[in-house]
Amino acid sequence: MFIRKVFRRRQRTAVRVAVVGLVGTGALALAGLAGGGAASADPLTCTAANGHNVIRTDGQGGCGAKAGPGSTAHAEDHSRKGTAVASSNTGGNATAINLQPGTAALSGAVSGGTGYSVTTGPGGLAITQARQGGTSLAVAGWGGTAYSGEYGAQCTGSFAAAIDTNTGQACIGSGGIWLSTPRPQ
Repeated sequence: MFIRKVFRRRQRTAVRVAVVGLVGTGALALAGLAGGGAASADPLTCTAANGHNVIRTDGQGGCGAKAGPGSTAHAEDHSRKGTAVASSNTGGNATAINLQPGTAALSGAVSGGTGYSVTTGPGGLAITQARQGGTSLAVAGWGGTAYSGEYGAQCTGSFAAAIDTNTGQACIGSGGIWLSTPRPQ
């Protein structure tokens, strides 16, 4: 009985380490792709800090950034046909980046939290809700939905990856192959 418990504990730890490694690797790869491409037009960019609010639209694209006192928010729509919105308060830092048409990147951060939301494929939806000094990351690709926040990490669709440090939850997947950390009982 004792050996089974130790083996299960090690197995769960190995799965968690693998998921965190995959999410980190995926995020770094996507950040490299985002930085290496050349857009045909400058992105719509919205940046706000310390109680300011910025909203920009152009054709079918838009961005918005709202930051409370002591907070920062940054949003970019590279497609000019999607949405990027970042909102922060009470020392939070939120970043939302939309890279493809027909997608939405939504990032929120409060109480010193840091949120990163990135969409990389058409039809994607990435949502973060960082809080209490933690970090939330959500990346959504073609038709994927990624959520990271108070309710852990949830991934669905064609491609999605998410991690939330406050809950210790993570997920990553593409098509029929999905990995995630076990949910607490």
